[in-house]
Amino acid sequence: MVELIKTGINELDDLLSGGVPRGSSVLLSGSCGTGKTILAEHFLFYGAKEADEIGIYISLSEPRDKIIANLEPFSFYDPKLVEEDKIKILDITQDARLINLEPLTVNGIINMISSIIRDSEAQRVCVDSITAICNSLGSEKNIREFIFELGLQLGYLDCTTLFISEIPPMSLQYSVYGVEEFIADGVIMLREHEDKGELIRTLQVVKMRGVAHSRNKQILQITKDGIVLKPMFEL
Repeated sequence: MVELIKTGINELDDLLSGGVPRGSSVLLSGSCGTGKTILAEHFLFYGAKEADEIGIYISLSEPRDKIIANLEPFSFYDPKLVEEDKIKILDITQDARLINLEPLTVNGIINMISSIIRDSEAQRVCVDSITAICNSLGSEKNIREFIFELGLQLGYLDCTTLFISEIPPMSLQYSVYGVEEFIADGVIMLREHEDKGELIRTLQVVKMRGVAHSRNKQILQITKDGIVLKPMFEL
């Protein structure tokens, strides 16, 4: 049977018939402000606190200090988990400069991500964002090679990974390059729509291999406790 791990977001776990299949690579797609980063952080801290699973947040867009500062208002954030290395928050571009590696190649970035995960024995991983990595690789051939190879390596490492994908606002696409969603085991789409002048955040599970799941669109709310989902009809 497929082993499911809880995300820590009760309503999302219900949509997924219990959680995300362990070892899956999940594309978390959305435009700016839709809640991708908070959902991923909620997932990591829940795993560390409730399931004793080491989590790693690999950033290519924000420095570590800023990420932690943005986490502090949320009740799921526990600084002790960071101090004890149960949650590792890494700025991979800074780490690459410190150890004199060039990360902006297919092999360079895959080797770095793989070694970070392997050395820490992480079971939950977030890469923020896969779009930033792909933008640095140049050609479509390099991008396809990178996404395919990274998927293989993560499969060997047996970690459950959320890849954040940045897409334009109000877009119907799942990724910038159109190949990420075919490699990923799952796709969770975060969108927004306007209702009476207000932007409403929504979440929809587009696919998740290995589980029967609902594709019903949900209202996504960001609260001090993290992500909360509500059925659309409750608007």
